[in-house]
Amino acid sequence: MKLLGKILDYFEESLIILMMTYMAIMNFLNVVFRYCFASSFSFTEELTVTVFVWVTMLGIAAGFKRYSHLGMSFIVDLFHGKTKAMFALFGVICSLIFMVLVLYHGVVMVQGQIAMGSTTPVLRMPQAVQGLSMPVGAAFIIIRILQAGFLQVKGLWNEDKQGGTQA
Repeated sequence: MKLLGKILDYFEESLIILMMTYMAIMNFLNVVFRYCFASSFSFTEELTVTVFVWVTMLGIAAGFKRYSHLGMSFIVDLFHGKTKAMFALFGVICSLIFMVLVLYHGVVMVQGQIAMGSTTPVLRMPQAVQGLSMPVGAAFIIIRILQAGFLQVKGLWNEDKQGGTQA
């Protein structure tokens, strides 16, 4: 299971790095060409938006992995011990429900895009390439919510026994 987690970490972080690098380079080149040569690459804006949506969804998953999400920490931090763990569990359940809804509606959206044959204006790329970021990203996020949520709730539940916080 740890090996699978490490592979997922590497895959997720590598994709984020590659996509962010692509966005930075292409936007830089687009600006240089626009101001130095009075022309720009029309396709870069379309691809950058697509890549940005993918990076956003993968970034949310990475945030959950690192406990960097906002969650309900304001409310959770008001309590201690098992009560704190219960509120953290409630936050995990709420996050899971929301992401399952995003997954479901993302699949429905992509099915509609495929059925209608929607394409992007410039590259004529299937719109489903962008749309797939929702269900795929939601699947990554659900995995991360389960991983981080389990560790967080377990750590808070055992907080009193260990004499400190562990989240």
